[in-house]
Amino acid sequence: MNTTKYLKHLRYRRLLLKSFRRYSLYYYCIIGKIILIFLFLSFLLLFLSLLPLFYYCILVFHLNYCCFHSSNIIVSLTTTPIRFHYELPMTIHSLLTQTELPKEIRIYLSPTSTIINHKNLTLEHLKMYIKRLDSSKIISKLFDKIVQIRLEEQDYGPATKYLPIIKEYHLITTNISKSQAIIICDDDHYYHPYTISTLNKYSNKYKDSIVGFRGWRSKNKIIFHVVILYF
Repeated sequence: MNTTKYLKHLRYRRLLLKSFRRYSLYYYCIIGKIILIFLFLSFLLLFLSLLPLFYYCILVFHLNYCCFHSSNIIVSLTTTPIRFHYELPMTIHSLLTQTELPKEIRIYLSPTSTIINHKNLTLEHLKMYIKRLDSSKIISKLFDKIVQIRLEEQDYGPATKYLPIIKEYHLITTNISKSQAIIICDDDHYYHPYTISTLNKYSNKYKDSIVGFRGWRSKNKIIFHVVILYF
């Protein structure tokens, strides 16, 4: 009698252990799947968060190593003492990361007497502001190579961004000066990486034309005021 009870008890015990192992393995599989899904989602979120940075790094590498000085374009603009420290660094940074880089970026400041009194309106200060946005060595080298500050005695107001450079090349009578491409930019825009290449493309398509992204006809005179000009 005792032997029979013992065998029944042993049998039930084996069934319980088998069921426990079966369900334990099932729960372990579920927990394992949950952990794998959690890890996958974590890596996916990390990848998506780093994707813009990765794209930017590839873009900067491509722009500056593959397309360095790929155009014969001069970018001309002017600014004010206030914008020099805030908006201008963003604008210059956007021009240094173009798919087609200009051969020069000229910043015309006027009048000379006023600019000299502001001792922080220099290339060194501008470079320092841009370095806060992008500390890469490539941007620093590009800045040193193509960014210039030119002082003008006469203050033309907003027209300082195009009158001095047009006067300069108008006085030169060689064929090289007549074919010089010039882009006039504002100092408070962050330009798309394909800005210069797009203007260059349509300038080559429409010869002897001024190409711009935006313009309007004035009320008094039949002329076009273009925000970004290409000569």
